[in-house]
Amino acid sequence: MTTHTTNLDPKEKGPFRSPIFLGLTLTWFILVISLSLSGYFVTPDGVLPIKMPVFFMIPPIVFVMALYTSRSVARWADRVDVTTATSLQSWRVMGFTFLILWSLGELPLVFALLSGFGDVATGIYATFATVKISQRQAKWRVYARRVVYLGSIDFAVAVVTGLLSAAGYLKVYEDEIPAHLMTAYPMVMFPVFIVPAFIILHILAWRGINRA
Repeated sequence: MTTHTTNLDPKEKGPFRSPIFLGLTLTWFILVISLSLSGYFVTPDGVLPIKMPVFFMIPPIVFVMALYTSRSVARWADRVDVTTATSLQSWRVMGFTFLILWSLGELPLVFALLSGFGDVATGIYATFATVKISQRQAKWRVYARRVVYLGSIDFAVAVVTGLLSAAGYLKVYEDEIPAHLMTAYPMVMFPVFIVPAFIILHILAWRGINRA
């Protein structure tokens, strides 16, 4: 008679299916979507939106602090595969939304083009790099690091141009609309929820690369 045992190792669920991870993610989502719907992040035209960058930096900063002070968080992070962390960056192609909104006259040119094309380029390259990484082809670490570099530069450019555009700077022509749309729901969910998630994925990927 053959006896089958059930593997109760929580690792089998995968790090992103951890109840604690899902609970924390859901809590942050509920918080920021509630604030977004209430108009908390909305900033008048010509005013520098301060609340938005503060909120998108909170999750990455808290995560890095937890990563270096909590063994549980460090063990959880070590379970995240570089391939997974990199492949999820492919979703950055959703940045084409900025280009569509610019074509409709809803976003300023400089912000929409730089952040839109930057996101799309990162997403496409992440897809290409994922193949190299998953197969552990030669120089796979180089491809993985390039995704982190490219994605981080894209975010830096998007944040700077977004803030300046929202405040009325970087106008290509006199009557150009500012990036005010990015401070209102639903677009504000990009900087206060989606961007922090991708930054944390970059941190996890970088950790995995160095530990491989």
